[in-house]
Formats: sequence, C-alpha cells, structure tokens
Amino acid sequence: MATEKRLLYCVFKPDEMPSTEKMRKLFKSSYPIFVGMDPVEFKCWWCNQERKEWGAFYLFKSEAALREYVASDHWTKVAPEKYGCVPEWYMLEVGAIIAKKPITAFEGSWIDG
Repeated sequence: MATEKRLLYCVFKPDEMPSTEKMRKLFKSSYPIFVGMDPVEFKCWWCNQERKEWGAFYLFKSEAALREYVASDHWTKVAPEKYGCVPEWYMLEVGAIIAKKPITAFEGSWIDG
C-alpha cells in the first residue's frame, strides 16, 4: 500500500573515498536540506572506510514520498555531483521501529561534533 512507511537504503561507492572528517563536513552541509524534507521522519548517515563506501538510511512516511524523492533533481543530479558518484539505492519495507528514547538533540552525532 502506498501509504505505508518505507525505508530508503542508499550506498555511495566513490572512486576516491573521502576521509571521515570530510564526510562529516559534507553531511553537516546537507542537514538543512534534511530538516526541510517533511516526508522523511528519520535519517542516519553511515560511513565504512574499510569497504570504501558510505550512505544513509531514510525513513519515509510513504512509498509515494520515497519514489518522488528518488525521481527528484536533488537525488538524480545534485547529490551525485556533490558526492562524486551515483548511489545504489533500495526501497525496503519497514519492520518494527524501536527507540529507547526520543532523539531531540545531536548528542554524539556528526552534527554536534
């Protein structure tokens, strides 16, 4: 059903892997865009220097919203230009969403560090 939440899992595999510090700066500059994305309830960036890849998990309010995002200019043009490669992405069904506490601050994240 198009109204059910969906997870977007994306992986970037650039030819040259930026340092973790550079990735933090890039992610930090993307934060204002994320804040303005009403259809996204959650986003977690990740980085794996050993495998030379990085990406994000997004929790979208609906499949339709996710599909609209991956068809957008931001996803198809801006992000690949900014990050130097086109991401692989997968849409996944969402299972249980469990949080030990509400996340209301950037404690221990790349945003506050």
